[in-house]
Amino acid sequence: MTLKFQLDSLEGVEESIQGLYVQKDGKFVLGIEGLPQQEDVTGLKAKVEELLGEKKAAEKARREAEDKARAEAEEAARKAGDIEGLEKSWSEKFNRREAELTSALETERSTLQGQIRDLTVGRTAIELATELAVPGTAKALLPHIERRLSVEQRDGKPTVVALDAAGKLSAATLDELKAELTNDPAFGPLIAGSKASGGGAGGAGKGGGAAQKRSEMTSVQKREYIEAHGQEAYLKLPK
Repeated sequence: MTLKFQLDSLEGVEESIQGLYVQKDGKFVLGIEGLPQQEDVTGLKAKVEELLGEKKAAEKARREAEDKARAEAEEAARKAGDIEGLEKSWSEKFNRREAELTSALETERSTLQGQIRDLTVGRTAIELATELAVPGTAKALLPHIERRLSVEQRDGKPTVVALDAAGKLSAATLDELKAELTNDPAFGPLIAGSKASGGGAGGAGKGGGAAQKRSEMTSVQKREYIEAHGQEAYLKLPK
């Protein structure tokens, strides 16, 4: 038979066993000699709860005191002008960082614009120079064509456009720009089939006049004579 150490009452307990229990604090406990007495920790628990409450109250009071001290310090600094200096410092730091990011963005944008220009204006200028120039002179004509071209966004796409002689946007088409360059006397020596070179060699050997000497002909006149009469006729001219 198992005996319980503590009972609320002795009701239902055999009389022979009831004598083993002693009443204590409203309970009936087995009266066993040598059994270690259970320590009463009720007071200790209450003390711990009291200390925890005091600690929480102290932390709350500390936070409130810190907030109050911070607010008072900020108010004092504001009156003394220190906050302005602090705000200025943060503003300068922000502006410096903003400038760094803006500079990086501008560099990236500039690089991208350069790549777009190379793929549009650069390529178009090379194509025009190759088409217009006397073989071997396209490189000399290229920078003059590049200065007359630009790129702008039209319908969301980069489009090559012609500029006027002052470098401003014009209504001229690329074909009209080609015609202008072809008829410009300044580019006569560079343009294949140019009609802007003035007096040519077309009259050489005609009308009974003396044939023009090759040594007296300009490079443009030589080219035009060859185009008009052929290489063999040119070589028959007097030196």
